[in-house]
Amino acid sequence: MKEKTNSRQLLLVEDSKSLGLMVKDKIEAQLALSVSLATSFAEARRLIADQRNQFFLAILDLTLPDASGNEVVDYVLTRNIPPIIFAGRFNQKLRNTLWQKMIVDYVLKENPQSIDYLLGLVRRIANNSGVKALVVDDSRSSRLELSNMLTIHRFCVYEAENGAEALPLLEQHPDIKLLITDNDMPTMTGLQLTKEIRRRHAKDELAIIGLSGTDDKTISAQFIKNGANDFLSKPFSTEEFYCRVNQNMDLLEYIRQIKESSNRDYLTGLYNRRYFFEMGKKLLASAKRGHIEMAIALLDIDFFKKVNDTHGHDAGDLVLKNLGAALLRRFRETDIVCRYGGEEICILVLNMAGDSIHEIFNGVRQNIAKTTMDIGREKIRITVSIGICVEAKESLEEMITIADEMLYAAKVNGRNQVRF
Repeated sequence: MKEKTNSRQLLLVEDSKSLGLMVKDKIEAQLALSVSLATSFAEARRLIADQRNQFFLAILDLTLPDASGNEVVDYVLTRNIPPIIFAGRFNQKLRNTLWQKMIVDYVLKENPQSIDYLLGLVRRIANNSGVKALVVDDSRSSRLELSNMLTIHRFCVYEAENGAEALPLLEQHPDIKLLITDNDMPTMTGLQLTKEIRRRHAKDELAIIGLSGTDDKTISAQFIKNGANDFLSKPFSTEEFYCRVNQNMDLLEYIRQIKESSNRDYLTGLYNRRYFFEMGKKLLASAKRGHIEMAIALLDIDFFKKVNDTHGHDAGDLVLKNLGAALLRRFRETDIVCRYGGEEICILVLNMAGDSIHEIFNGVRQNIAKTTMDIGREKIRITVSIGICVEAKESLEEMITIADEMLYAAKVNGRNQVRF
């Protein structure tokens, strides 16, 4: 397995200070990366030598006042910093030379759209950090070449000699997002492997790119029909390989974002009611099978109508957003925090011991009560009432009903309390 660091620092080497500052500002604003700008080779070397800097990527101009383009590229490569070339000139000879050096990519300074492409490329490389990829090929040299190319783009790379080795790796690492497979392998062909993988992994969760050097013109269609996302005929260029990989990873990311937005409440960022019931029923079934502790809490803002009537609905929205953010910080990723309706929040928790549930939710209640919320020109405090069903029942609806009864008891007994 090969992987890269999780650094968020980027080195930009550009002799035009005005262009460099514009690119730096765009990257920092749009991608939340830290950019160090150098306008000369000497300045770039000083930045790299500074032990506080851990650059995951370099963007290099090839025209500098104190060095040739190749000299700059070679230097950052010796420091294990993969470079993107951002230059105003590019010919076939230079292109071949740079690809042999194992650069990330090159972008020509042709027009304003070039900067947009550069930002998209940087975003892709940054997002690849920690993303798992699997290379399946019976040729050791081919596996090594493919793995090296993916590692340059910051993938965490696993290797398998054939399909029979690949399937157990996918079982061990179900979060693998990219699989590159040759077709002509002993034991199990790439086509057979693709077909088997699609029994368990959907196309919008795992991208498969098939490879083959055969003269059979139907092989690409066979791969696609068996579930591959894409296909490349051997031999292919490094540039084409990266274009296909980036395109497929971008597509997976877009689909993930669409799914995520469809599962979230637009105001609070919490999960919505539809997602809560969809996932909650699955989690309840798993909890009952595995004898796992599960609880559901209903949380309601006390006198929320008064907040809206006194301060306006915009203030009420800010209260809901602040509350949602606080709850997301407090609970785990494995918990489901959902905007159930209006000012009511439903929280599903797993593996939380019954004797600690009251302590945890009472702590949540206390923290909310003592927190001052900024609603624009004013700051206010709110309280919440919480009702909890502390054990798994026959259905999700039954658990919610019990939590709702406990919430009602908290309300009629004075509010700002937890009942279970």
